[in-house]
Amino acid sequence: MEIKSNNLDLEKIEDKIRKKEVCLKILRDLPEWFGIESSLLKYSEEVMEKDFYTVLISGEPVAFVSVKINNEFTAEIYVIGMLKKFHRMGIGKILIEKIEKNLIEKGYKFLMVKTVSESLDNAAYAKTRLFYKKVGFLPLEEIVEIWGEKNPCLIMVKTL
Repeated sequence: MEIKSNNLDLEKIEDKIRKKEVCLKILRDLPEWFGIESSLLKYSEEVMEKDFYTVLISGEPVAFVSVKINNEFTAEIYVIGMLKKFHRMGIGKILIEKIEKNLIEKGYKFLMVKTVSESLDNAAYAKTRLFYKKVGFLPLEEIVEIWGEKNPCLIMVKTL
């Protein structure tokens, strides 16, 4: 089943506690990606200070993206998540498109995201990288200085 863009409500959340609640609810449904409790809690705290958008279906949040502004040209998907039962329905693509439109209107030129590199054999993150490639991100660089040798980081970027 594919969901059309006009069937989705995208809401920008300003309330810090609501950001944290939505983040925790959705990330807790994704242990393959967010199974380290300390990291999950860190994300839920840090999204409170970043731009935060959620996709609502029947008034309930099913996906979110938190956007970090790195500089006057570049924004970053800080963390993104979607309830598992809504994977592979086109919602993620629509969410990225709507965020990109918003960033373009604000004058940003690049969007980046960090994910686990393909040098770590992980089926969940292989799906993540495939999703990012499908929505136009390209690999830029693999680095170990952010998350460590056992969790190599792949920086992916796209031009807006």
